Amino acid sequence: MKFILFFVVLFFAIDGFGQPPENSTFNSTNSNQEIQLEEEIKTYGNYMDSVAPVSKKQESREFNKDKVPKRNQENLSPSSSFKVQSSQVLELESNKVKYQISSRSPSVESQKVMDSEVEQLRNIDDESFEYHLYNYVSGNYDVTRQESLYRAEAIDGNNQEVQRLIVANSIATGDDNATRKGLVKLVNNGTLSKETISYTDDVLESAKGNEILITHGTNDSYGTIYNQLIQGPVFNSICIVSLDLLKSSSYRELIKGKGVKVPNREVVDIQFFIEMCNLNSNKGISISMTFPLEYLKPMASQLVPYGLVLRTGKQKPLCASDLDDLWNKDFNKKNLNEYTSPESRNYAKNYRPTKVILKKFHDSNKSNDYMNSSEKKRKKGN
Repeated sequence: MKFILFFVVLFFAIDGFGQPPENSTFNSTNSNQEIQLEEEIKTYGNYMDSVAPVSKKQESREFNKDKVPKRNQENLSPSSSFKVQSSQVLELESNKVKYQISSRSPSVESQKVMDSEVEQLRNIDDESFEYHLYNYVSGNYDVTRQESLYRAEAIDGNNQEVQRLIVANSIATGDDNATRKGLVKLVNNGTLSKETISYTDDVLESAKGNEILITHGTNDSYGTIYNQLIQGPVFNSICIVSLDLLKSSSYRELIKGKGVKVPNREVVDIQFFIEMCNLNSNKGISISMTFPLEYLKPMASQLVPYGLVLRTGKQKPLCASDLDDLWNKDFNKKNLNEYTSPESRNYAKNYRPTKVILKKFHDSNKSNDYMNSSEKKRKKGN
């Protein structure tokens, strides 16, 4: 039974399938990539961008734990006071960029603010943790600034934001060994959860047979890359492309070397994403369901939901029976059947379109006289 465009319409019409923290295709007000800083991002809406479904109070605590190491703010010298203020402005601007639902690149205004504040930090203390951290952050994964990242790590190697950026830099430079070590560290400190690893394993299973998997946020990117590097040959034929990391010119060159065409656009936004899909339409493309709806709506008629991805580009014919096999034979479904955390319940919501499609598939077979007759004969033969 072939997939038809009806299922695409069904996919975008399903109500109540929002995945609260991670940028979900079912709820355009909730994109997710890095859960952080509840109070400061209220101004920009609930545009989360990583699946880390914790309560709002927990979000604030988790973020504060990994902010720039706290200094005693009593009796601060004027220079120290300016350092704190610049760090707060930079944190606010970097989060504003993370929680955008139509672009992975900072706006011209945000970039100017970040550059100005980084320069101020450099003038105050160019050996400080704050300067080195934000010098790298404001560079949008510019690997020529990696020395600053390493210096920040030397000052506070336990800072989880630094550890996440170390992984991003390793991916952008194509250093698989460093990426593997960094991801293992994120697993060990709980930044990359077992729920994310299990979910993204099923994402990769959904992408099998396609050459490209495009991810949007931190969790879907880090999770799929972790599974690919750890499980090895099972998923090696899939080129994972992080839309967020495409801000890096080094990463763009790395991806081009793997045969993926990249738009000649500086800003990574919806138009960049659409153009990249069109440029690579001769290949099978899978798109993570964690993309915000704003990216997907312009090309909805070209998308076919399959498991935990949306497929486009050059596709082999897909049947509902293939999806049935994916569901029953390939998926681990631990976020449905084993894990019970709030995070797993959020991930579970992205399995619902498949359940709806398969229910319609099986219901249609029940009303099919030929299928019923064949089933009766099979049972009678037994």
